[in-house]
Amino acid sequence: MTELTINDIQGLVVLTTELVRKVGKKFLRANSQDAKKVIDLQINGRETKLAADKILEDQLIKGLKGVGFPILSEETGFIASEKFPNLLWVIDPLDGSYNFSRNLGPSMISVALWENNQPLFGVLFNLGTRQLSFGGPKIGAYVEDILIHVSDRAEPGQATLCTGFPSRFPIGDRLAVEAFATTMSSFGKIRMIGSAAASLWLVATGAADVYAEHNIMFWDVAAGLALVNGAGGTFQIEGVDMSQRVFSEPCTVVASNGKFDASVSMFDSVRGLV
Repeated sequence: MTELTINDIQGLVVLTTELVRKVGKKFLRANSQDAKKVIDLQINGRETKLAADKILEDQLIKGLKGVGFPILSEETGFIASEKFPNLLWVIDPLDGSYNFSRNLGPSMISVALWENNQPLFGVLFNLGTRQLSFGGPKIGAYVEDILIHVSDRAEPGQATLCTGFPSRFPIGDRLAVEAFATTMSSFGKIRMIGSAAASLWLVATGAADVYAEHNIMFWDVAAGLALVNGAGGTFQIEGVDMSQRVFSEPCTVVASNGKFDASVSMFDSVRGLV
């Protein structure tokens, strides 16, 4: 198999949505406070790793390994498979770990399938609402069985931007923070909700209009970008090359409803400092 047909994609969507929903509901039924235990603090303590991250990852990898595609997961890293070099499962078992640990905001199970640096589809399960969403450029985008679409706002001054300060962003650097603020200043509203996947979900559903983040990891955004694509939006990502199989460095991402310039060039002034 060198290129997936639409029937292949649809079959894999069914497999993945069933797996993600099953894993998510099983995890919530267990309702164990042990899952919220912090097991590691990384990046000078700014990135929280919970027991939940590994619990969810183990079940997701077990369910996807049999398909035979390579896997990239946040906790385990890259799991090779020579049979399908152009395809890649991308797993973030719990995007928004800190939100989950404090009941502070949305947290998502995130699984995507990419082919040659482009998303085929992504699946998100919101652990707070128990809603499952999925989408991709060839299949549209859905929250459960409801078709979703990006917004039609075209004026930056009337638009809502979702962004954040990733763990790797030097928030103690005054010049970097000022450059970031200047970059964001053309938008009417700015929201930081602590989950890249949930932020992209908001763009896909039309609740927000643009998502932009610098120094974010690929697994944080892989499924959400597919959803935005399926909902009629566009994106640009810089710093990811599947052919090199190196995913340890953060990337820069801008996604929008297609009415704005979804270009990573908006971060040029920030990248000169970070």
